[in-house]
Amino acid sequence: MGAVLYVLLLSLLLLLLLPGYGSTEVLTNKDSPSSWPWLASIFLDDRYRCEGTLISSECVITISDCFGSFPLSHFTVSMGQRRLNLHNAEALSLVEELIPAPRSLVDNRPGSLVLVKLTQPPSISNSIYPTSLIKGPNFFPWKRICWAQGLKPDFDPYIPPDELWSAKLPLISPTSCQLIFQLQPDCPSPEISMPNGTLCTGPPIGSSKITVVDGSPLLCFYAGQWVLLGVITWGPCSSNGLPEVYIPIHPISTWIQDKFPSVRVVKDFSKAKLKSK
Repeated sequence: MGAVLYVLLLSLLLLLLLPGYGSTEVLTNKDSPSSWPWLASIFLDDRYRCEGTLISSECVITISDCFGSFPLSHFTVSMGQRRLNLHNAEALSLVEELIPAPRSLVDNRPGSLVLVKLTQPPSISNSIYPTSLIKGPNFFPWKRICWAQGLKPDFDPYIPPDELWSAKLPLISPTSCQLIFQLQPDCPSPEISMPNGTLCTGPPIGSSKITVVDGSPLLCFYAGQWVLLGVITWGPCSSNGLPEVYIPIHPISTWIQDKFPSVRVVKDFSKAKLKSK
């Protein structure tokens, strides 16, 4: 009985770590940061695959699992407000090259990040423009609210979604994240560990039924602008209401700038104040 009580109390404590947990706030695409003009949707032929993030006019960052072993000639990157409609999008591009992030820089985390070099860079406008990256790990504000994009659970991958739903996500520490997963009986191992630098969020505030879409960026409002903190890529186990796990961007920001010098990087995290949106 004592062990059961301990688990229940620990579960309650961890829920209290998630600000806004249990909120009845309704999330819509209008609640999101602006209109998400940096988002890119990636299609395999006519099939929706994942999201990516425009970080320069030439480059989108996403996860390598989005491409698998399919020929690059079968992929299209769609951008703009109508990007989910492949035949009516504002800008389309084929994929010229995939540039995998060096495993040594991302601490051999599960999953991997990849830079997608576009054959037809889009014209930068109010509806299509890149977001900024972060430079270092000096300031990760646990319990602050950031954002990602998600889908309803009944999504059919063979039918492109009509819209993505904005999800408010509270940042939580890797230690809290690990403890929550360890309490799940269906996780593959009770000894789950979070790699150094892992970014973790609680479930979407207001709707645990929203599933963050593969490749979605994790964004926070910082120093007067939206910045890319990480990209969703993996989880030890999957179930509604569990944390989301992201590969952080800061370990590869310098490497990205070497490849694409026009990428904007926010360098001084220690002197700026992050604000929730």
